[in-house]
Parts: sequence; structure tokens; C-alpha cells
Amino acid sequence: MIVDFHTHIGLSRNDGARQTVEDTLRSMKQFKVTRSFIFPIDEKNPGPSYMKTNRRIAHLIKRHRNLIGCARLNPNELKASFHEVDHAAQAGFRAVKFHPRSDRFSARLAEPLFSTVDKNRLSVILHTGHEVRCHPSQWLHIFKAYPKTFFILAHSGKDVYREAIDIAKQLPNVYLDTSTLSYYRTGVILKTAGAKKVVFASDIPYSHVGLEIAKFKFLLPSAKQKFVFAENAKRILGM
Repeated sequence: MIVDFHTHIGLSRNDGARQTVEDTLRSMKQFKVTRSFIFPIDEKNPGPSYMKTNRRIAHLIKRHRNLIGCARLNPNELKASFHEVDHAAQAGFRAVKFHPRSDRFSARLAEPLFSTVDKNRLSVILHTGHEVRCHPSQWLHIFKAYPKTFFILAHSGKDVYREAIDIAKQLPNVYLDTSTLSYYRTGVILKTAGAKKVVFASDIPYSHVGLEIAKFKFLLPSAKQKFVFAENAKRILGM
């Protein structure tokens, strides 16, 4: 069993990256990925707080039972974001995605949404990095305020990955996603945070499913790979 926590659908307005659901399903079949979280990429005209593209995700998870819905939210459109959280819960989504760099918002602006996210028992996939507004430490008070909500730190903070490690070791509800990170940094994360704190994520189309799987095949013995590929996901999903 392999669960992929990080896949995009759509055409990026910023860099032209494209991923179709057919591409995703093809990669899943090729690399034996059991289930994948899907969420909208940063498309043009996505509707208020990604409403139009979130509806596309809702349609896709009805058609393909191996896909897990994740609603993208833009807290700059706060009222619409509250509506999207409610819709996500009603549509059977399991998570919401925040991208503070791409959508240009701070933890302070997003903070009002988390009580509703928590109430609806949705997990949070949060873009983290060394960019403005994306440091894991800037969101730490939210992780602590909602201990029953699972937070997946996408890219493990990039250049501030040691900051992400410290937070994940400190808080049982925080997990790390090592997509697009180097072999070396992924190894440091596994050695210091441990396999039980890392979930598998491909970040397609920005990385490659096979490449991201290979990092763990090289870095971990098979007995520990199961935590990254499946066991941690089972805990987060309540399976």
C-alpha cells in the first residue's frame, strides 16, 4: 500500500505546469500507488477560494475511488473559504490545502478557518518553505491550538527543514512531506525525525512519483518503508 499526500490537478497560472487526472491515474498504476490526495493547482479564475476547481475535485473523487479529495483554500477570500470547508466535508473530502506563498496570505489571516477545519475533522496540507509567510514556526501556534487536527508540512520547510523537524518531533499531530527535497535532506529528516513522522508525497507535476519513491527505497530498510508509504497514512485517515 502506498498513499500519496501531494498531487495537483490543473494548469498553473504562474509557471505553466500541468497535471490531468489521467496523468495521475497512469502514474498511480505504474508505481503501484494505492490512493492519492488530489487538490487544485494555482489555476487562472478558480472561483472564490478555488470554488470552481474544488468542485472539479469533488467530481473526480466520485468517479475514481482511489482518489482522496483535498480542497484548496484562499484565506484572502475568507467568507468563501468557510463555505469551501463546509462543502469539502459534505463532499467527502479528507483534507484542505493552504499555499501561503502562491496565494499570498499569512498564518494570521488563515487562522479563523481552523476551528471549522477542526470541527469537520479535516487534515491540513500546508505548503512550507523558506519563503515569506511559509516558515513552519510562523504556524506553530495553530498546530498547538488544534492537537486533534493532523498537519502535513509539505516540503518540510525546504531550506528551513531543521525547523520543520523540530516541530514535528515536538507535536504528535504534525507530519513531514519530503517531496522535491534532496536525497541528503530527506535522509536527515528520516534520521532525526524518524520514519514514523514522514508521509509519502510526490508533488506531481513538480516532481515524479518514481523518483520520490526511490528516495525511500534507498534510504530506509523495508521494515521502515511501511510507515512512510502506508502506516502513517492509516493513522491520519483513521483506517
